[in-house]
Amino acid sequence: MQHLMIFAANDRRLEVPADRGVVTRDDALDAVLQVAAVIDEAAQVGRIPAERAAHGAAMLMLVRDYIQPLPAVPGPDGGPDKVTPDLAELAKLLRRLGGESGVQG
Repeated sequence: MQHLMIFAANDRRLEVPADRGVVTRDDALDAVLQVAAVIDEAAQVGRIPAERAAHGAAMLMLVRDYIQPLPAVPGPDGGPDKVTPDLAELAKLLRRLGGESGVQG
């Protein structure tokens, strides 16, 4: 990951190799939950600020939804899904901030 961050910080893109056939979708879903648990634990004991933990968790929501769509969360009284607007806003913000900083990975 450090290698990816260095390239992204220098506005360079790495060549994408062919699929290795090693990691399954279930592996990726499990990894997302593991990272979420690490973020939560670090926030709970004060190792990272709550705002950074929330940001990290929000970014994981985008990753998780790309791998496998998140379950719908109905609004009050069974109203429209609350997840879709949140994801749309996060993606919009990420694209804007990524474009401004040049960091894309």
